[in-house]
Amino acid sequence: MNNFLNLLGTRPNLDVVVKIKQHGIVTAKVMLNGYIIDNVVGLFSVDLFSPIQLSVDMLEFEEGTSGIEIELLTVDGLEILPLYQHLATSSTNYIDKKGLWTMEMPAPFYQWYHTISGQGWLLTP
Repeated sequence: MNNFLNLLGTRPNLDVVVKIKQHGIVTAKVMLNGYIIDNVVGLFSVDLFSPIQLSVDMLEFEEGTSGIEIELLTVDGLEILPLYQHLATSSTNYIDKKGLWTMEMPAPFYQWYHTISGQGWLLTP
């Protein structure tokens, strides 16, 4: 027989997947919540109530021929980028300008997601 906590089916973490693609010659630092993403695909686990911040610090690139593309950002299987790229600091998922680009999802994630996806507000007790 399962106890009450097993029946809830809740997990205290969110699975975050980031897929990036480098175009041309680029020097950039791609980070999720302060952790550097070295690979083409980054897999992360984030606390359920923690904010999520994806950032790209573009240091060097060849104008017109290179950049960093965030091909996919999902949180718990829900597509965030490129679907909601208009909410990033520069409304794109293709970064080809020097400086810092960010996509931020404040905590708690599901309240933010329900609001931006047009599903209304989720209230916490």
